[in-house]
Amino acid sequence: MFVCDYGQLSLHRLMLSDEIRTGTYRKALSSTVKPGNVVLDVGAGTGIMAMLAAQAGARKVYAVEKASIAELARRLIEQNGLEDKIEIIHSEIESVALPDQVDVLVGEWMGCCGVDENLLPSIVIARDRCLKPGGSVLPEVVAGWLAPVEDDDLADSIESWRRRPYDLDFDPLAHATANEVLMGQHQIGTDDLLAEPQQLWTTDVRSISLDDARAPFSAQLGFLAGRGGRLSALAAWFVARFPDGSVLTNSPDAPDTHWGRSVFPLNAAIEVTPGLPMEVELICDPAGPGYCHHRWAVKVGEADWEHHNTRWDVTLGDS
Repeated sequence: MFVCDYGQLSLHRLMLSDEIRTGTYRKALSSTVKPGNVVLDVGAGTGIMAMLAAQAGARKVYAVEKASIAELARRLIEQNGLEDKIEIIHSEIESVALPDQVDVLVGEWMGCCGVDENLLPSIVIARDRCLKPGGSVLPEVVAGWLAPVEDDDLADSIESWRRRPYDLDFDPLAHATANEVLMGQHQIGTDDLLAEPQQLWTTDVRSISLDDARAPFSAQLGFLAGRGGRLSALAAWFVARFPDGSVLTNSPDAPDTHWGRSVFPLNAAIEVTPGLPMEVELICDPAGPGYCHHRWAVKVGEADWEHHNTRWDVTLGDS
């Protein structure tokens, strides 16, 4: 299980240093925000989106952030002389009542495969309560994608715990590692893909209901191996689209971002040949603010299904 600590300064430095992420948002805000607009930034972090909205001509920006980083955002906004335009609200969005509705809602809520940080419900609540009819949401649509991949380093790492290091049995650790999702700068490239990627799900942020935003996201996909290799994991990513046509993605064929890919390991590498069918199931189950549990299963050819769960303790001892 991966849980984001949004009060952690190192995480915000990483996001601010991601010029692809921040540059795409800056372009989209510059194209969307009109002079005199009111903007709401949900999950404002260091206030970067709020400051970019103010630069784009917003008359007023409400920057809502529940983590302690809000106090640093306040200082940065004052340092840049934007305190007359930006109001920092140190609170969760669910407890906020704004004096007026907003023209633009912006939030950077995506995890490595889009919905996996479970921040979408807060965006939907803000949209329903605060956005004017016909107002803009940044980003508008976010799709998750997935492909089976060859990751020899990951497979070798899991296998190493089964070789009795120190002449001790570490099989439970190997099992737990194979039920852990790797996130954060794990860079899978196009050469690692064993089949053409397929879309997991699409989230239209303009229209998704709060019930759907809070529900598990699930997909069942079928792949045909495009080449021979050693299937050792699944990799997932997102593609986010903005009102001005800008696209932000952490896909394997795009320049690297701080997200990397979400990587879902298998117990051991499986040899595949061109044309071999592979069935995949993936469930992203909201569990709390900032994180989800995941379940994934893979069936290769005529073999049995192999099941994984980030609640690895409930499957401990399974093969």
